[in-house]
Amino acid sequence: MEKRLAGSEGEREMLHLVRRRLPDGAVGRIEPFVAHTSPSLVAAAHDLALVVAGLLGLWHPSMGLVVAAFVTGSLLLEGAGRTSPLRALLPMSASYNFVVRQKVPDAQGTIVFAAPLDAPPWEPLDLPWVRNARPMRLTFGAGALITGILAFRTLAEPWGPRSFELYVGALGVLGVGMLLGVIAHRRPGEGKDDGSGSAALLELMRRLQRDPVPGLDVWFAFTGCARAYQGGMDSFLTLHRRTFRGPVLVVAVADVAGQPLAAITAEGPLFTQSHRPTGPALVERLRWAGVQVPSIDLAGATDARAAFVLKYRALAFKGGDEKPSSEAAARAVDVFETITRWFADDLARVAVNRPTLKELAKTTLPPDITDEEEPDQGDPHTNEALR
Repeated sequence: MEKRLAGSEGEREMLHLVRRRLPDGAVGRIEPFVAHTSPSLVAAAHDLALVVAGLLGLWHPSMGLVVAAFVTGSLLLEGAGRTSPLRALLPMSASYNFVVRQKVPDAQGTIVFAAPLDAPPWEPLDLPWVRNARPMRLTFGAGALITGILAFRTLAEPWGPRSFELYVGALGVLGVGMLLGVIAHRRPGEGKDDGSGSAALLELMRRLQRDPVPGLDVWFAFTGCARAYQGGMDSFLTLHRRTFRGPVLVVAVADVAGQPLAAITAEGPLFTQSHRPTGPALVERLRWAGVQVPSIDLAGATDARAAFVLKYRALAFKGGDEKPSSEAAARAVDVFETITRWFADDLARVAVNRPTLKELAKTTLPPDITDEEEPDQGDPHTNEALR
């Protein structure tokens, strides 16, 4: 489907395409939200603001320093998956999630599968070695360099030949980045997304409908803006977090028809953000069983990273660069089904051993903590099965 950008008509057409292919008896719901949809525009805005700060700093170093430090801090928030001040000022677009829930009585936990409805936008530097090098570091480094030099200028340090050359070079890098961001804004990609993530979830939905997993609520979220700041995942988790039965595991899938299938256990466009251990541990168990699913660090962001930022355990899968095939997609569905059933088995064992675990907890808690006052574990979604 052409021009399936975040928040576009093509993305909405994809939603209705998925809706028409639901298994018999499955009921879905369309959930609207608003989100920022253009990473290129946000990147260009940061580059422009840093160029302005740099030029201002040539005549007024202290004022340039304040602006440059603010924008560099904004870039740091972007890299961590938070909404930066500059992004908050930019326009937002309407988009939609399509959500299906397979509910079971007396659920002991929840697993969420998410697949993007939008396709990746065009990337100006779409080369494997560039993607793996985390290109956002270049912009952040240029901003930090300008901020540092302006800090010395504010302290009445004179311009040196080397520092001025670095300063002008950083401004040049930011200017090129701004130009590329403007060119890439709302420009469609090269058709790399084959929709296999959504197709895989539809097949998994059929399998789990025929053979339900006891004790586990299964959600399928076909998310809008998944390639653009994961706005759909943020909206979905915020809307349903009180409905989830903890513990919760979020599994994001995209482009799984290519070989080899890999598990993304750490990601981030600026620095590595490792997922919590539940998901990676399930992948490790697959390898123990002889199923080769490598773990990789993605220099980008998926719906799993959005869940991780919101304190959920998460995992993501993506296919390799080989030609997509139905056999590879079917193998990916086998992996997803296996992980679902293993996660349910783990929760069932916790329920069976609950009396023993509660006695063990009593012996390991400090004396001044009672059963009614549990210590803060830093994650509100993990301890409910022990209560």
